[in-house]
Amino acid sequence: MFDLFQRIEEDFSLLDRRAVTALVYTAAGMASIFYLKNQDAVTGALSGTRLDGLGRIITDTSANNLPALAWWVGVVTVFYFVIPAAIVKFGWKKDLSDFGLTFRMEPGFWKLLALCAGVMLPLVYWMSTTAGFAAKYPFFRVFDGGPYLTRAFLVWELIYFLQFFGLEFFFRGFLVHSLKPALGIYAIFAMTVPYCMIHFGKPPEETFAAIGAGIFLGWLSYRNGNIWLGLALHCTVAFSMDILALFNKGLLSM
Repeated sequence: MFDLFQRIEEDFSLLDRRAVTALVYTAAGMASIFYLKNQDAVTGALSGTRLDGLGRIITDTSANNLPALAWWVGVVTVFYFVIPAAIVKFGWKKDLSDFGLTFRMEPGFWKLLALCAGVMLPLVYWMSTTAGFAAKYPFFRVFDGGPYLTRAFLVWELIYFLQFFGLEFFFRGFLVHSLKPALGIYAIFAMTVPYCMIHFGKPPEETFAAIGAGIFLGWLSYRNGNIWLGLALHCTVAFSMDILALFNKGLLSM
């Protein structure tokens, strides 16, 4: 038994602690999101406590599902941005600019954004004609028979964009640049695995496309040190997906 612990100590002493922290946190953080985003389970856990009212709020679907979506965005923002940023700032004593939040733009940023959008938007339009897409998007749902294009829909799009900021920081910022010293360019591919997995349950076309998108956006962050192109593309595609979904369903009326 002593030899076993000695070997464990010897092997673990060779590890890059920052990479280990990032990978273990990825497992713990994504598991936490998976369980906490379940509004019904959270409501059950809060029932009878001082936070019982919060449980009732996040499951209120009398008009729409915005409260539930806001809860989901709040959960992912905490685990995708707040905690990783705290690890970087207070655990590793590093600047967030070293993990994708630098405002230094690469040359040709807008041209590259326009080129990528020009490639992605036709694909989004094609996907919007599929049954799987129509069943999944938009996440925002209206249940009282009212129109979709309301203030609630605008609020949803704004917090949806906030979710993408956290997502891009976590995968292309925190994860890529935490693993970069230990893995080099392989950090991009290590990040792409959990990034693809968060798309499970979405249309298969989107899930498989996430592999290529994860590698490309990871490379951009690896090379240029910022997440902004990925964020801009994500928001552009997501907004287009919602609008096309509503258009195809005849729900764009005010």
